[in-house]
Amino acid sequence: MKSTFLRSIFFLMLFAFQSLSAQQNSPASTVKKLFVLLGTPTDMINKEDQCFKEVDGMDILKLNKPAISKYLNHLKNTGLFSPAYLLEKEKYYQQLEKDIKKEGYASNRDHDEYTLSQDPPDNKDILAALQTTTPTITGNNATITLRFKNIPGYKLIYKLVKDNNSWLINGITSPN
Repeated sequence: MKSTFLRSIFFLMLFAFQSLSAQQNSPASTVKKLFVLLGTPTDMINKEDQCFKEVDGMDILKLNKPAISKYLNHLKNTGLFSPAYLLEKEKYYQQLEKDIKKEGYASNRDHDEYTLSQDPPDNKDILAALQTTTPTITGNNATITLRFKNIPGYKLIYKLVKDNNSWLINGITSPN
């Protein structure tokens, strides 16, 4: 009797742990972690401007290579981004450098890179939208489409891939 009771407790705990583990390692939890970091002003993810040594308005005149390296390493160390996403970020800085060498400047993007908007929703609105969104999961790929009641027609699409049992952001798009 006692061993049956203990076995039942063990299986309940195992089931609860697996359920909790799945919630902590879901596509939505990855996107949520991103916006928690973005909501922390001191986090390095918010310091991309340090990658630009000299700017003139929206034009980048000089890059800060040590800061770029530090920034990219930080993105990698968050554990939120896929290797493919990180490679695209690296290519972005390489292209800026080529443009600066060729033209004397490079044009900076004119929008927030994680919301693809000049006037992005507040983090609290993004987190609220995450609460009401169900990811579409197909094998090792997931898509989270966020819509906002206070911004009709605006939506964000986060593409994620499962890598070593972790959901990683692989791309961000907005058809707007």
